[in-house]
Amino acid sequence: MKHIHIERTFLEITKRFLEPMKLRKKEYFKHAIQAFLWWINGVIHVLFLERVIYHLEIGNSEWFHDIIIYYTLYITIYEVVNFSIKKWWWMNTLPFTIADNYNKYLNKYIQLDNNTTELVGTGKLIWIIWDGSRTWALLITNILEKWMAVVVSILFTTYMIARVDILYSIAFFTLIFLCFSIAIFSNNRLKYFRKDRYEYRNIRLKQFVKIVMSKMEILQTGKMNWEMDAVYKNTQKISNVSKKMSFYRVIMKRTAPFGITLLLLTAFYYLWWQILAWTMNLWVLVWLSGALIIMQRSISETVSFYVEFTKEFVNIEKMWDFFDLTPEIEWYDTWRKFIHSRWEVEVKNLSYAYNEWGNVFTNFSLKIPGEQVTAIVGVSGGGKSTLVKLISGYIRADSGEIIIDGQKLSKVSLKSYYKDIGYLTQEPSVFDGTVLENLTYALTKAPAKKKLDEIIKLAKCEFVYDFPNWLETEIWEKWIRLSWGQRQRLAIAKIFLKDPKIIILDEPTSALDSFSEEQITIAMHNLFKWRTVIIIAHRLQTVKSAADIILIEDWQVQERGTHSELVKKKWIYKKMLDLQSWF
Repeated sequence: MKHIHIERTFLEITKRFLEPMKLRKKEYFKHAIQAFLWWINGVIHVLFLERVIYHLEIGNSEWFHDIIIYYTLYITIYEVVNFSIKKWWWMNTLPFTIADNYNKYLNKYIQLDNNTTELVGTGKLIWIIWDGSRTWALLITNILEKWMAVVVSILFTTYMIARVDILYSIAFFTLIFLCFSIAIFSNNRLKYFRKDRYEYRNIRLKQFVKIVMSKMEILQTGKMNWEMDAVYKNTQKISNVSKKMSFYRVIMKRTAPFGITLLLLTAFYYLWWQILAWTMNLWVLVWLSGALIIMQRSISETVSFYVEFTKEFVNIEKMWDFFDLTPEIEWYDTWRKFIHSRWEVEVKNLSYAYNEWGNVFTNFSLKIPGEQVTAIVGVSGGGKSTLVKLISGYIRADSGEIIIDGQKLSKVSLKSYYKDIGYLTQEPSVFDGTVLENLTYALTKAPAKKKLDEIIKLAKCEFVYDFPNWLETEIWEKWIRLSWGQRQRLAIAKIFLKDPKIIILDEPTSALDSFSEEQITIAMHNLFKWRTVIIIAHRLQTVKSAADIILIEDWQVQERGTHSELVKKKWIYKKMLDLQSWF
């Protein structure tokens, strides 16, 4: 899915960027105090140095010793205060801002339209939310420090320069204005190149992931050199864009340091002649030099931060663009509550396409009776999984209606509808956590141990008792502790525990051996009583006992009936059955 950028005004960007500060006013106020103290500390050092040199020049030993004592006392108090602020205040700001961003955008993500999110892909969405939230939190905390530094140093330096010569203050402000104007101009030129480089880097990342995920395929075909050639071709594009960017980057980064250095040299030259002519004291040179050095450092750091800020801000805008452009599921937690009775399903004049080039349902209609087992079979790519996603409300139709118990799915709250559904997809829902957390995730209260043990046996999940910590064993990332069949059995156990009125199973036993499949199929028959069950299956032997078998091919119903009725027809179903029996 190609990224589309939304143009926003400076005011809109600023207002939105500062939104997290509303949630953490106290934390950011404390953070601003810490940043202020950090930079005012340098100013105070210069002022102390000024007083020390002054009293040395006039030979006032009593005040000289007092200044040293005060200076030592100040340093001690500052270090204690600075340590306390960092320990009790500053460290809270960043992690809680990231958590606030997660709270906002993960809640939005859960309710985003699945038609769009399925096209984007889970991996890319994780990166968009994670990187956008983290970058946002870092920039908003850093901007307080950098702009506080600029404000403090500009005000202080202006005051000190004005004490020497007002014309010098005017020159100083003019130089600052020119530095920032050049930086802004250069950055505006750079932003066009950054978008291209960002896309090229994304392509290189996809190439990297492809190589890592396709290790066996590459080993078998010997195409590693071919894959790396593609990486280098894309890298050359990144290099070409970076070369075009380098001119503006150098101007933007070096203008401020060069200008401030010239200002320093001019100031020193002017002051040195004043001192040689005995029209200015040495202590004036010391404090003004210190002020200008602070100014040079703060402006250089601010310009560098501005460069990094505009570069990293792309990640935040990418997250904003995605969430602003992706519609939400309008009816997730609104409209009237779904009321279950017999859960009869009617698909009426439905049309659906994944994209403008993909296969579609066109004016498709189908009725599925309630409180019975209905099997949907057919070759891969015929539309079976898409149909149950539409019935479950996970994706929405382009036109037409899904009607459940006489209620249009587009007019009821999906949140209330999902309470009655147990949906096992082709990718079993097992997450990183303990076995017990996985099994009881859909429950509002923990089940009795006797009930839990019974379900574990019914779903053939006794393997969990062989784990070192039994039900408290952590299932690691990517489920490396579990085989595919074990993941599937745990997912089936979750269905048993939830005990839903509506059960949708997409290839529920595809990863099981024949013995386990037979045992779980027997156990599930008890669960199926007085419930509406829709099973998608490729292996026809597993759905022989279904009350109704619907064969879908090329996004249309080709055959329908019981197992024996379809066998007698000797058409598509019978041919598929014979082929599977032959193997």
